[in-house]
Amino acid sequence: MSLVYVALDLETTGLDPARDAIIEVGAIKFNSRGELGTFSSMVNPGRPIPLKITQLTGITDRDVLTAPPFSALREKLARFVGNAIVVGHNVSFDLSFLHHQNCLKNSPYIDTFELASILMPHESRYSLGKLMDSLGISFTTRHRALDDARASMQLFRALQERAADLPLKTLRTINRAARRSRWSLSVVFNEAERRQAHGFGSSIGAQLRAKGLIDERPLFAHVPDAEPLVPVTQRSALDVDELAAMLEEGGALARSFPGFEYRPQQVEMLRAVAKAFNQSQHLIVEAGTGTGKSIAYLLPAIHWAVQNGERVVISTNTINLQDQLYHKDIPELSRILSFDVRAALLKGRSNYLCMRRLEAMQRRSNLSPEELRVLSKVLVWLPNTVTGDRAELFMPGPREREVWAQLAADADTCLAERCPHRRQGRCFFYRARRTAENAHLLIVNHALLLSDVAADNRVLPQYNYLIVDEAHHLEDATTTQLGYTVTKRGIERLIARIGRRKAYPASLTQRLLVACRGRVPKEVEGGLRDAVNALHKENERLLRAVKALFEVLAVFVVEHGGARGQYDHRLRLTRALRIQPEWEGVENAWEELSERIGRSLAGLERLIEMVDDAPGKVPGRADLLQEGGALIKQLQTLHDQLASLLVQPSGGEIAWIQTSARNGEIALCAVPRRVSHLVERHLLWEKEAVIFTSATLRTAGDFDFIKERLGAADAEELAVGSPFDYESQVLLYLPTDIPEPNEPYHQKAINGGLIALAQATRGRMLVLFTSYSQLRATYKAIHRPLAEHGITVYAQGQGASRKQLLENFRTEDRTVLLGTRSFWEGIDVPGEALSCLVIARLPFAVPSDPVFAARSEEMDDPFFQYAVPDAILRFRQGFGRLIRTRSDRGVVVVMDRRVLTKRYGEMFLRSLPACTTVKGPLADLPSRAAAWIDKGPVARAQEHAAETEGEDEVEYVPMEEFWQDMGR
Repeated sequence: MSLVYVALDLETTGLDPARDAIIEVGAIKFNSRGELGTFSSMVNPGRPIPLKITQLTGITDRDVLTAPPFSALREKLARFVGNAIVVGHNVSFDLSFLHHQNCLKNSPYIDTFELASILMPHESRYSLGKLMDSLGISFTTRHRALDDARASMQLFRALQERAADLPLKTLRTINRAARRSRWSLSVVFNEAERRQAHGFGSSIGAQLRAKGLIDERPLFAHVPDAEPLVPVTQRSALDVDELAAMLEEGGALARSFPGFEYRPQQVEMLRAVAKAFNQSQHLIVEAGTGTGKSIAYLLPAIHWAVQNGERVVISTNTINLQDQLYHKDIPELSRILSFDVRAALLKGRSNYLCMRRLEAMQRRSNLSPEELRVLSKVLVWLPNTVTGDRAELFMPGPREREVWAQLAADADTCLAERCPHRRQGRCFFYRARRTAENAHLLIVNHALLLSDVAADNRVLPQYNYLIVDEAHHLEDATTTQLGYTVTKRGIERLIARIGRRKAYPASLTQRLLVACRGRVPKEVEGGLRDAVNALHKENERLLRAVKALFEVLAVFVVEHGGARGQYDHRLRLTRALRIQPEWEGVENAWEELSERIGRSLAGLERLIEMVDDAPGKVPGRADLLQEGGALIKQLQTLHDQLASLLVQPSGGEIAWIQTSARNGEIALCAVPRRVSHLVERHLLWEKEAVIFTSATLRTAGDFDFIKERLGAADAEELAVGSPFDYESQVLLYLPTDIPEPNEPYHQKAINGGLIALAQATRGRMLVLFTSYSQLRATYKAIHRPLAEHGITVYAQGQGASRKQLLENFRTEDRTVLLGTRSFWEGIDVPGEALSCLVIARLPFAVPSDPVFAARSEEMDDPFFQYAVPDAILRFRQGFGRLIRTRSDRGVVVVMDRRVLTKRYGEMFLRSLPACTTVKGPLADLPSRAAAWIDKGPVARAQEHAAETEGEDEVEYVPMEEFWQDMGR
């Protein structure tokens, strides 16, 4: 009998089912043979339709004026759906509106978003339109209910065919794991297995698999081991002139890559890097945007590594740069070299799939829907992956990432040489590690580099030469990597992994009992059961003590000014705070918790000893003992961290209590007070040559700040400018009459200025904020007026991901994007899509931030020694978002008048490249910005000079004259 489905979609006035309303319903009933009927109707929402929704859907108030309210359609829709399975893309959204209207509350459903994320693991995006495009299915009319419902039906059918094409072994594994669950996708995989088993798979491959003619074992591609690196006894120096010639006009790169441009700045940097290798020097290099700094350091690094048998480690902060180096830059350079270059990309262990832990999850019953989803994703992906890297999988939510942690190659649970998968060459992590050991260039991120520091150089293969790109992030990365956070929820998860009275199938205690049942003498099994029950009782007492501690902490935070607000609240744990009378309650709660952790530790250790000593063949005993040892270590570490945070503070740590604005959750946090000595001791002292590089390392023209932060006082310095002509490409506009941030009407001036500017530039504008509150206030004020002029405003925190926001901004016309801290760097939008950049406020750190406050205390003049240089680096990063190529041009507006009125303002402006700079009233900004963007550089300059001749209220001056004016 063929199953019956109903593809369903709604259009609504907004995203909240409690506040918004349905304006259109579309549904299509179908089975395996075809469509069985349709249901479609406009719905009167009883309120005006927002302009943004009308622009998206084309549905107007007039269209729904005579339509019935949903209450009149409820029973008709319910009868149409009947007992069918509801299908939709992100269907939980649609069902939330229907459930709010008391409709289809008991209908089973399938989400094609969830199904596609399993069956199409290599997609970059999972929107309905993107998936339809990837599958080559026509989808012309979008954001109308019936059309979207038909698209969901077509997508579902295509995904059914993909499921039926999976190896039969994969389908059986998924269905066996889901047998006792209520997972909504079980019906899809059961149906696919039935088709496979009866030879009804849609492809020849599926039919051959069903007949057993195709080997379904996961295929681990054979990667022959490269020759290990052997350092030469006598190093040979690089021929600097020969390397530089490769980048000169008519050189090897110009001959091999059409469009390659000679950049003297790139050659200068290459020479400095080569010299650092030759003379075992440390070097700090600032290379402006467009320099091509990666090629400037890769060429010397490659030649040095190959000719001397030395490994060079390259550390980056972002995945994007890692991918560019590994997948683009190094392969392209390799093609023009006369020798082989071996490069490897190594990540932390938690990024790699552990085959042994995967098998353990497959053997479990009663998996949760999240666990089944992740397990299915991994099983579908496994035959096609060479790396076993989780980055190849789509796991957007925290729950899925928690499940991945159960499958990841964890150091504490690794059996090393005793693991059969490692012996058989099926361990992804050790394969990556072996490749890294034989590579000339090893690419890592800052977090892994610093994990190696924390682990006394046991994480990375031995190396003597290091290049740190995106070096302006190294201090923050070190601070984060060497810090730790303790939360109530985190402790509860740890205890759940050990075991509680409530049966958790994944807990260690439950799996120990299952493994030993019937395989050890009855008296031993009874003793184990008693030990487990005793441990469960201790763990329940421990959790009550945890609850009591965090309740006391919550009260303490409120008593010290931490009322719930729109931002996370951070209360630094200082000596003065710890002697407050209220802190005694925290110490008392900790004493109780400390004792409870000790009792649970003793109980867990006793249980592990009993299993280790138990006679008989216990399946998976080694794995269970290894995991038990890891949990003992984690519980002890938890105790030590809490003790340090609450009663035994370390002078080398900064500690604080953090309260989440979103849910009020309390977290205890600690980071190192200083990191410069760690970088100095573990990197600079230990390595032959370390090169730090970035586009932004100087503040007000020198490297003093960054060198002090990184402990690199003796490093050689080099600053090479950008090859871009900023004077003709960038108009820097500084409004003279906008109120300063803390003055009245500042926000009103921002709102009005942005509305007028966006209209003049037809969108194409990125606005950078330093706080979510100002971003939200601005969005609320400008999005409706700009929508009336056909300009869409996207804002960070409005539902879409950062990646989706950037994609919309790049591809859609007439858009404005509002972003906060994460948008100040790492954004690359070349061309006209980004023609105007607005910096709403100078990016100073929050003075009350615990890390900032603690480090400031060590300085004579923390504002000028720390706050201003730190803000300048962020300011320069923000400025750098505008010009990404030689052909880009645009306007930068700084709407913080302190750059003109405060003594430190000159330091910010001196840190920028030489632009055409204008000081003038806010009212003149729109016309001047539009003229600059829409006309060529020469015409703009000439017209602007003519317009401003004789005007007193606006100054249009060359950069040098501008600095003279700033100094007066």
